[in-house]
Amino acid sequence: MIGRKTRVLVVENNKDLCEVIEAMLKEEDDIELAGTAYDGIQALEMIPKTQPDVILLDIIMPYLDGLEVLARLDETGVEERPKIVMLSAFEEEEMVRRCARLGADYYLLKPFDRDNLINRIRQVVSAEPLAPKPKTDRAYASRERAREVDRKPRGAQFDLETETTRILYNLGVPTYFKGYSYIKEAIMLVTRDIGLLGAVTKSLYPKVAEKHGTTPLIVEAAIRYTIQKTWKQGNPEYINKIFGYAVNLREGKPPTNSFFIAKIAEELRLEMLECAQ
Repeated sequence: MIGRKTRVLVVENNKDLCEVIEAMLKEEDDIELAGTAYDGIQALEMIPKTQPDVILLDIIMPYLDGLEVLARLDETGVEERPKIVMLSAFEEEEMVRRCARLGADYYLLKPFDRDNLINRIRQVVSAEPLAPKPKTDRAYASRERAREVDRKPRGAQFDLETETTRILYNLGVPTYFKGYSYIKEAIMLVTRDIGLLGAVTKSLYPKVAEKHGTTPLIVEAAIRYTIQKTWKQGNPEYINKIFGYAVNLREGKPPTNSFFIAKIAEELRLEMLECAQ
């Protein structure tokens, strides 16, 4: 890396945050922007073309999430695997472990400041080869998590969209399915207005359909399909945590759309009450 700039590929769903990161990188003499991707599929296409030294990789993205990009990184055909700095708003220990197992070099919590980001890029580039990699990565991530959590103010306001995204992620709901967006919107609507559960077909689906420019029938079918996939391929421990007895009662069969939405909305409403206290 001596004598040339560190090439950084930014992979982030939030375009506003991308612009902020790009501005940060352009201020550094030893770093250059290799490119920007807004979803996982675009990222996998750009990696062999741009040959980045470092990838700033968001976890929650459409089509393919950050973990799937990590898992497919070796399929891109790059001669030298780039260093990976994961970007996430969630501080789940299991998520840190999964990223480390898939080869991430660092786990950086949002929001982060300029110095923190730039220092992490330089750190992963200059670091000696790590062995065993997952163990060292977890140590990096744990120290970073501790610093970020310490800065988090007590009594922070409840953010419905962030918390809904967190639960869906932990359940293992595929973010690249169209039904993911419909489920997320439906859960937030029900959390704000529990009465919508009494009119799922007449009110809830039409509201979601209007927001996304589609039809209630398509919304219902996409949600059902996404729930089925989640029930088969999602995180069984977290599914059991949220749905409890219903997992055993249904003998492996996925719940109805309304039950799935209701249980998550219930969990979110409890969190809202706790934050309000």
